[in-house]
Amino acid sequence: MSSAHASKRILLIAGRVFLLLMVVIGVLKSGGPASYYEPYGLFFILVGGIALIMISFPGVEIRRALRHAAGGSGDEAEIRNSVRFWEAAGRGFWILGGLSSVLSMVIGFAGLKTAETAGLWMIMPVLLRPLLSVLYGSLLAVMCFIPCWKLMGKHQSPPSTPSAMSGDKPGSYGRPGWGFGALIGYVLFLAALVSAVRLPGISLSGVLIACMPSFLVVLGGSLALMLFMEGNNARLTPSTAFAGMGLIGCLMGFIQMLHGATIANIGYIAGAIAFVIAACFTSLLGMALIGAPLEDRAIRAGRINTPSSFSRVSWYVFPLLSLIFQILVFINTYLPLPPPR
Repeated sequence: MSSAHASKRILLIAGRVFLLLMVVIGVLKSGGPASYYEPYGLFFILVGGIALIMISFPGVEIRRALRHAAGGSGDEAEIRNSVRFWEAAGRGFWILGGLSSVLSMVIGFAGLKTAETAGLWMIMPVLLRPLLSVLYGSLLAVMCFIPCWKLMGKHQSPPSTPSAMSGDKPGSYGRPGWGFGALIGYVLFLAALVSAVRLPGISLSGVLIACMPSFLVVLGGSLALMLFMEGNNARLTPSTAFAGMGLIGCLMGFIQMLHGATIANIGYIAGAIAFVIAACFTSLLGMALIGAPLEDRAIRAGRINTPSSFSRVSWYVFPLLSLIFQILVFINTYLPLPPPR
């Protein structure tokens, strides 16, 4: 019986290796492997994702989750915490994929400032880099969701089942934790962000000044919503507030962009583009550094049972919307302006 089990296990491993080889061959045949490589985006997503994990979870839970993913045993409470860890890790990489795509768009536009001619061959990388960033975030998120789904099969009540919807009940989210590991995580994330922004042709102070109106709208509006609800309404979580105000900010930018195209004013269009990009950046950064860690801390403290369903929608939908908004911005910058009336 043991020999049959061992043979079955060997066949399963061989089948998985064969499927991975099929994927690798398909990628190699689809084009040059170098076309999928963008070092700055990959570095920021990888280092930033590790930093977000350190912000939300202590080292003991991280080691336990890694052991469970490798096949280690544990009781029901430990496996439930490991499921939440891997879900949060996948969530962080997915959000950072959207955040890195916004930074890549800024880097691409900054590179065009030093170019003597901005033909199609110069403009296309502006959209290529954000797509690669989303690809990296998606792949790393799926790699984290695989052990999450595997451990959910061992747990009788996974976080996404209706029986655990008590997390949508009102609860207090408190303040972000400032433990030693969390502090290292914030410093590591800030270092990765600064290294991604401080590139040749980009001034950090200039980016902040250009994005200040959007910062005031999104950040100020999100804080006002959270203060108005006193932070105790499960449907208006910090992540939901950031996503909602980010969507409002993007719509305001597109309205300004259409108005600038109507009167053929390039200044209005440039300001609107900066407003849309900054709205996406502020919302994603707020969800990654404030909204998600607050809910993770509230779950660990026992104030709520599971992340709010509204927060999950914000985490997984808004990064995709930010990519769509960037594509619309790219199309608007490529199309010629109509003649002014």
